[in-house]
Amino acid sequence: MLLLLSISAFALMLLIPAIPTLLEIFRPKDDVQLHISEGYERDARWFGTALRAMLAPFVAAAHGAAFSEEVKLRTNEEVKWAPDFVIEAEKRVRGISVGDRVRVGQGAGIRDAYALESLDVESGVVARTLTSDGVMHIGESVQILRWIDANGEVTVGADSNLGVSASGGSRFTMGDHVEFERVWGSPVATQTAAEEPFTFEKHENKRRLESVQIGQTHVDAGKSMILYGAVRIETNTHIPSHIKVHGPLYIEPGVRIDGNVIVRGDVTLASDVDVSGHVFAEGVVRLGPRSRVGRRGGVKTVYAGGHMQIANDVEVQGWIVADAGGKTL
Repeated sequence: MLLLLSISAFALMLLIPAIPTLLEIFRPKDDVQLHISEGYERDARWFGTALRAMLAPFVAAAHGAAFSEEVKLRTNEEVKWAPDFVIEAEKRVRGISVGDRVRVGQGAGIRDAYALESLDVESGVVARTLTSDGVMHIGESVQILRWIDANGEVTVGADSNLGVSASGGSRFTMGDHVEFERVWGSPVATQTAAEEPFTFEKHENKRRLESVQIGQTHVDAGKSMILYGAVRIETNTHIPSHIKVHGPLYIEPGVRIDGNVIVRGDVTLASDVDVSGHVFAEGVVRLGPRSRVGRRGGVKTVYAGGHMQIANDVEVQGWIVADAGGKTL
């Protein structure tokens, strides 16, 4: 009897760790809708909104061809006003430059500029922050040390760096080799020379993974897809639901996904891919040419725990966030 009890106790000890696995098999918890809450969102344009509020009394008092005043922000800042504020090429300017129309000359170094109508920044400029109530044009090789924000359309020239945050109330277009961390726009778009579809790359220090092929015949309408290992979605497949992959994901050209894409590795949209939901990846995100992500009014949208690469004619509605930094190609 004692031997039987000992054997039973030993078997029970072996069984206990397997109970969660057995429960998941017979009553799975990871097959529900892959919902991403949008109920709590930080203001995507908080920096620009806060600066406008702090400068509102100065703007109301500004008059004539020139006006200056010391304004208390976090520290005392010299704020200068001119209706058409021009900062000469190569000039170094401290304080905050404010005007209806602000132009920053080539190679200038400034702290902060705020335009009520339009802000034009020529090539090679270094600036701490840029704000515009209208449109904003940034030339090539511009270095932003902190952030930029505009109510209107934003265009960014090649080889620029957008600092820690960049946002626009309208279309936000980036040229070739623009570096970024967080960008918000409606939409964020690219205009670059990278028009070739992305390929499925080898993973560093790992053998090339044999991928699971997903075609139209594998799609179960109305049910989220949860897959393990490396996954490849075949050309022109339509997935009318969410998809979660515990591994890298490669999406071939012409694929359409109506839900969210959640990946526990890297994700590549080869080209001409349309994702109506969000794209969240713990690794690298690569958005191939002519890809579309998100819906109008959407937020969060594309997040990469690693790097992000974006090719030509990509449009993302809302946020693009790359924890390890991103770059257009």
